[in-house]
Amino acid sequence: MNEISAIIVVKDNPPHLFKTIQSIDSLVKQIVIADIGINPLTLSKLKENKKLKVVRIKKDVQYVELIREELKQHASCEYILYIDPDEVFPESLIQHLSSSYYKYAYIKIPRRNIIFGKWIEHGRWWPDYQVRLFKKTMVTWPKLLHTQPQVSGNGYTIEPKKEYAIIHHNYESVDEFIEKATRYAKSEANEISSFSLGEALKKALSEFTSRYFSDEGYKDGMHGFVLSFLQMFYYFLVYVYYWEKTRFVQTDTSIIHDVHHFFKQGMLESNYWIIKKRLDSSFGTIKRKLHMELTKLLSS
Repeated sequence: MNEISAIIVVKDNPPHLFKTIQSIDSLVKQIVIADIGINPLTLSKLKENKKLKVVRIKKDVQYVELIREELKQHASCEYILYIDPDEVFPESLIQHLSSSYYKYAYIKIPRRNIIFGKWIEHGRWWPDYQVRLFKKTMVTWPKLLHTQPQVSGNGYTIEPKKEYAIIHHNYESVDEFIEKATRYAKSEANEISSFSLGEALKKALSEFTSRYFSDEGYKDGMHGFVLSFLQMFYYFLVYVYYWEKTRFVQTDTSIIHDVHHFFKQGMLESNYWIIKKRLDSSFGTIKRKLHMELTKLLSS
């Protein structure tokens, strides 16, 4: 039996939870369920698994990084496997980990994000490496949203192959995406002490152009565009919730300038990447370059 404790943070009734548990059952000795508001019927079914230990978390948990470090104390094994209730480990990954995990202090595992019914292979969604299996004493988790842990010792990165990747049923609907984005944006806004509209617009534009153009999100078709646009919109949400936190105080004095710069820079960066990636033959490279120079001239 492998000396691994799995830890899963669970709320409500996740649709993939039992498939998640089944996928790792042969790999682990213990399964710790962190209950942050589980549906009672789901909880009663979970207790049928003899490997399972339920830990009730009696506080509001907006995102899992807030409690990952403290949950380690409930794991009885030397190694810990963190897994989310919307993730499934394929059998080939289980076999690979079973035969080698004890050689390393931590292991980085690739993850396939299934979003709106499609495996997203571009736009920084793949290989989406995650530190999930590690020695209890070799990894520390900061209490920051979507932060990778601090690691020490000898690590191992699994090659980015489909058969060795965690299957992540990430977002199954637009409503789910927006609900999570809203929750995360509120948390991030509460953590920052200063954030201007100009900074928000700059981050938003960088998020879109890097994901959609530089990291080739366009290769995922409409999925790639929608996800890049929604990721861009996230920073608008952070700023608006930060503004709400200040009781809607008018602090930005350069709104028109910031908005103008956002759209001008968006045009310039879009033209740059379309030329660089040769994405629009109908408009023509020479015409687009002239258009870029004209845009710069008129906006200077």
